[in-house]
Amino acid sequence: MDVTRGAVYIFSGALEIIIPFGLGFMLKRRLEVSWRWFFVGAVMFLASLIRFPLNQYVSSAVLTQGYGNTLTTLILAAFPSLTAGVFEEGARYIAYRYVIKDHGLREGLMYGAGHGGIESVFIVGVNVLTLGVLLLVNPSSLPQPILASILSSPAYLPLVGLYERLGAMTLQIGLSVMVLEYFRRKDVRYLVGAVALHVMVDFVALATLRYGWVYPELIITVVALGMGYWVLQKARDEILTE
Repeated sequence: MDVTRGAVYIFSGALEIIIPFGLGFMLKRRLEVSWRWFFVGAVMFLASLIRFPLNQYVSSAVLTQGYGNTLTTLILAAFPSLTAGVFEEGARYIAYRYVIKDHGLREGLMYGAGHGGIESVFIVGVNVLTLGVLLLVNPSSLPQPILASILSSPAYLPLVGLYERLGAMTLQIGLSVMVLEYFRRKDVRYLVGAVALHVMVDFVALATLRYGWVYPELIITVVALGMGYWVLQKARDEILTE
């Protein structure tokens, strides 16, 4: 077995687990904000996953209809993107409305770190780390189709996933701040904008995935950079100048 491939999986998976908690620790230390909001964000993200059975049901129904490749591809990208935007931003709304009473930027940043961080940990990191360990210790325990897919993929592919998680976490923090701004400014455009942006990014990423990983990563990178810059400017104006 290729030891390098297994090591890359372990390295990527470990960082996808460590970085979110490292970010939470940094926010706790520098902003003196409670870990409670990190874990609220984590719980609300996990609660938003109740959309998965609905996604699976719709996907199965669409695949049996014979709509044609183009329409089927669009629906399979559009529906999960829509539910991701509605359920995740809805989870943020519920958290800010009923749990997080202090709508300070510190709380929003820590909530976003938890929301995006737990996605990195449980949706990607744990799985990638487990695959890496199995590749090194007992590759024959993996189902043959999964093992064949791993061996036929570039050894650096887990690093692409790690890069994507960094962009996705930045985006999740930005979306958390957008929904927070709805409560701070009483302006519904922030809430609608968060849902629309989330749906758009997910849809474009899923719709372009069949052309390779470059296009999805490009859209995530561009939006994440924009959101990251916006959040940093707000942090400078409201927190770092205090």
